[in-house]
Amino acid sequence: MASRRSLQVAGLAVLAATAGFAALALRAAPASEIQAPSPLLYKAAPTLVGPSLWGRGTVSLAADRGQYVLVNYFASWCSTCANEEGQLVRLASSGAVRILGVDFDDSPAAARSFLAHFGAHFPVLEDPTGQRALAWGVSAPPESFLVTPGGEVIARIVGPLQAREVEALVHLAEAKGYGQ
Repeated sequence: MASRRSLQVAGLAVLAATAGFAALALRAAPASEIQAPSPLLYKAAPTLVGPSLWGRGTVSLAADRGQYVLVNYFASWCSTCANEEGQLVRLASSGAVRILGVDFDDSPAAARSFLAHFGAHFPVLEDPTGQRALAWGVSAPPESFLVTPGGEVIARIVGPLQAREVEALVHLAEAKGYGQ
């Protein structure tokens, strides 16, 4: 009888612990809502220039000076990149921010196919060896950086992002005078 009672108490304890963990998980913010620290924050963005993935000349972050730019490191083999790509396409079409993609450790053909699947037509440069990612402190995609019109990195987002989060960061930056 005592062992049956012990089993019931143990079962209730496990049930309560599971419910508690579930409640915490539901309240936790998605990774993209948490800005990650970076030695690049509030400093000039590293140089980012290279051949266009689309085969049309050169892509350069400096060419977008005067506008907010979201530098997005992605790869066709990255499942969470697929989760965020629609958000990037939405951002690019909204005009809230320019998107500059960097294809991380990927084949150009696979990256072009991946982007075409989502209807992404923003500028993308290749990073087959990961050297550009290294300069930005990126270890794995997806990872994004918001760059001000003056060329300063003001946010780093690790993990898949949401368009509304980036739009909110741009509005906050404008309110703080970064867009002038």
